[in-house]
Amino acid sequence: MNNSKYPTVLVTGAAGGIGWTVTKMLLEKGCQVVAFDDYTTGLTRNEVPGLTWQDADIADPAIADKLNQYPIDAIVHLAARLADQSMKAPAADVRTNAFGAMQIFEWAATHDVKRVVFTSSSAVYGHPPETPIKETDPVRAETIYAACKLACESFLRMLGDPDKGYGLPWTVVRCFATYGPSHKPSKTQGILNVMTSQLLEGNEVIVKGSLDRVRDLVYVDDTARAIVECLFSDGAKNQIFNVGTGKENTVREMIYSIAAALGRTPEDLDIKELDGTPGDPRYCVANVDAIRTAVGYESQVDLNEGIARLVAARIS
Repeated sequence: MNNSKYPTVLVTGAAGGIGWTVTKMLLEKGCQVVAFDDYTTGLTRNEVPGLTWQDADIADPAIADKLNQYPIDAIVHLAARLADQSMKAPAADVRTNAFGAMQIFEWAATHDVKRVVFTSSSAVYGHPPETPIKETDPVRAETIYAACKLACESFLRMLGDPDKGYGLPWTVVRCFATYGPSHKPSKTQGILNVMTSQLLEGNEVIVKGSLDRVRDLVYVDDTARAIVECLFSDGAKNQIFNVGTGKENTVREMIYSIAAALGRTPEDLDIKELDGTPGDPRYCVANVDAIRTAVGYESQVDLNEGIARLVAARIS
């Protein structure tokens, strides 16, 4: 089956957890997928029919030469340096997350690409009030990573302007904390990823910040499905959406859920609470009314089920 709306889709960052899940969903819809990644953080993925891998650094000034090799109809842009590296290497962050992104956007704008979906982040909201966050709430970048995400959102609005820009159709999805077994195990990136990695090695959990911090945690399949649904939805054109569950979970609850999936009790754990990291808000939960109304999106995997899947994959 060939998808007639977007026969060929470019996915940047396709070797990452969300990127790989998006890629598989696009293949299931009958799209040909061109997968760009430099494997800085992504994992080596399978070769499957309909999928073409390209080792590519989006910040390479010659990236257009690689893009020109393919008849790309739509783009899902996920490639980015990770948020935890942002303040340690700000110039590198800007090189990839702003300049690299602009190279992809400019190529899209000048080559009649039918839609660009860009994965932004809940980090753009900074430290919001403790109420579910709407897309219309104020944005305040408090890290270089968040500043780059906001810059990219502005780039797309400008390139999408039919009068002053190129009329490039776009959609921005502000992803809240996403987790799942397709992510590379890490002790520095992704709050659930970090805590799961620690608990797989023992009972000590080192937490940077309060255990009472509240997060909206989205299973990777749900985040990827939101991205794909936005790509194919006319109602998502030139819109910004939160991608979350709308549900509140404290860090303490996350730890206990991981422990339960591993057959342990809270009493078994040695939890050490350290000072928080810059730019890490106390509260970060999405209002998802906009994406629900526009494309009918609802998250499907609750936290305990998602954690059980994650743990099962890690210990198998």
